[in-house]
Amino acid sequence: MLPYWLLFSLWAAGAVQAERRSERDSRLYFFIPAALLTTLMIGFRNEVGGDWGAYQRIFEDIYFLSLPAAMETTDPGYAALNWLAVQFGFGISFVNLVCGALFMTGVARLAWRQPNPALAILVAVPYLIIVVAMGYTRQAAAIGLICFAVSDASEERLIKLVVLISLAALFHKTAILILPLALVPVLRRNILFGMIGGVFFVILSITFLGDSSDRLISNYVDGNYDSQGAAIRVAMTVVPGILFILFRSKMEMPPFQKSFWMVCSVISILLVAALTISSASSGVDRMSLYFIPLQFILYSRIPYVFTSTGKALPSVLFAVIFYCLLVQFVWLNFADNANYWLPYSTTLMEDGR
Repeated sequence: MLPYWLLFSLWAAGAVQAERRSERDSRLYFFIPAALLTTLMIGFRNEVGGDWGAYQRIFEDIYFLSLPAAMETTDPGYAALNWLAVQFGFGISFVNLVCGALFMTGVARLAWRQPNPALAILVAVPYLIIVVAMGYTRQAAAIGLICFAVSDASEERLIKLVVLISLAALFHKTAILILPLALVPVLRRNILFGMIGGVFFVILSITFLGDSSDRLISNYVDGNYDSQGAAIRVAMTVVPGILFILFRSKMEMPPFQKSFWMVCSVISILLVAALTISSASSGVDRMSLYFIPLQFILYSRIPYVFTSTGKALPSVLFAVIFYCLLVQFVWLNFADNANYWLPYSTTLMEDGR
């Protein structure tokens, strides 16, 4: 558990220190090295994560395939990455490192738009980074690209938004379902651009989902797959969703950002209803992963809601840090599947064994 707690302590210290140094340049000196270290921890993990065996089998299946054949085995972006790793003689750590870099680049870019970037990353550590980024490699890469897409999105940058979400769908097809949510703010402010975006969504949905749509519906909607702890994980996003709705008028952010996170807040609440009426909690659980960034958007801003000085209210700041500590402690010690993440092991130490 120690590496996970060291990672937590690193970002917690950065979150506290950020309030003592308000200059963005001084914060950057901490933020970039810490983000790089986090990326390395994600990328060079070894046999860590519940899906490690599945990803290892994908890598082995692609080993003797041509690129076109490889891209038919799984999501094309992830398949191509595995194929390249094989061609250059790299192992699965190369695949994990690239996916980890895509994830962390997007999350860090979105976090940097928040009042306290280190606090935003800290909120992401207990679940989004440790569990998702180190467990669900393909979807983590997709989440990172989506975070990058929405970090500075606007109706004037519609093409960039569509392209980045399309790239995310290359790593996990379900990412394309985020596009219509990202188009809602565009549609509200510019009907023509919104309609153009809608056309893109239809075309991309046919392209990415196409033949696999029936299988996805079967797995995510009709399937009777239960995901342990799904209710807790969905609830963890519902709370910040409700808080965002209540305090949205005090959230200082660009109009597109506020509209997008408002939509995500509403969807997070609807996921609770979906969880209660659907027998496939695993599908709801996996879709809810795309809304986890709402947690670090809200919790990194909430300490500033109750003050007009531009500085975080210390009591609320430390309450957020304590909440993150509690989430990480409970998950590492009591989660049914935590054993797949424990102990943390890295390929960088394999030669020394």
